Amino acid sequence: MKLRRVRFTEGARAQIAEEKLWWLRNRDQVEVFGEELHEAVALLKISPAAGTGYPRPAIPGVRRVYLRRLSSHLYYTFDDAEVIVRAFWHAKRKKGPTLDSR
Repeated sequence: MKLRRVRFTEGARAQIAEEKLWWLRNRDQVEVFGEELHEAVALLKISPAAGTGYPRPAIPGVRRVYLRRLSSHLYYTFDDAEVIVRAFWHAKRKKGPTLDSR
């Protein structure tokens, strides 16, 4: 089994930090945020194709994985060496995120 490196774009890191701050201020089970994110990253390391396709013309191959307890998606691309998380986005928003192409 090949493990891929998981890297977060600057935009994705900022989105995660903002959501984490909200979560810590507004939820009783604060550990859920870190647990859910950790589980998603572990999945992406071993099975990045597990997510569903999310067609975006600007960035081919974008997929997303749903974080059920956070009601959010991680948007990412991958190749043989790494997974690049491009956005963290709440699933109930009316439109998708602007994806960081770097």
